[in-house]
Amino acid sequence: MVNYYLKNMFKYWRRIIKLFYRFGRKYEFSEISVDELLDHINSNKAPLIIDIRSAKEFSEVGHIPNAKHIPIRELNSNMQDLQSFKEKEIVTICPGGGLSLIAVDLLVEADFKDVKSLHGGLDMWIEKGYPITTSS
Repeated sequence: MVNYYLKNMFKYWRRIIKLFYRFGRKYEFSEISVDELLDHINSNKAPLIIDIRSAKEFSEVGHIPNAKHIPIRELNSNMQDLQSFKEKEIVTICPGGGLSLIAVDLLVEADFKDVKSLHGGLDMWIEKGYPITTSS
């Protein structure tokens, strides 16, 4: 499982360096807290949730109900399928919140307007005791 993330980290090393460069210049990453996400899910404004973890993690560890599973490696090839969400809120999720920042960067680069990363990732969501499911 760790190997999966290391491969992706190396694959997106340029993006990672760019994100750290922005962070060093006080760039504000677009993030949402687990509490805010739960509020949005329970309101009439539920966002599209994109879980970028591996298929194994998505099914075995569980995921946020109604999350769409698109592994980070497949995000670019799925942009066309996401076009109807260009103006809607999208939240990307990974285990700890770091890799999902790369997904935010990819989506923003593709002109998606309201994209956020879940701060603390699914780990924080589970720590808070918020609902997860293992169904697809």
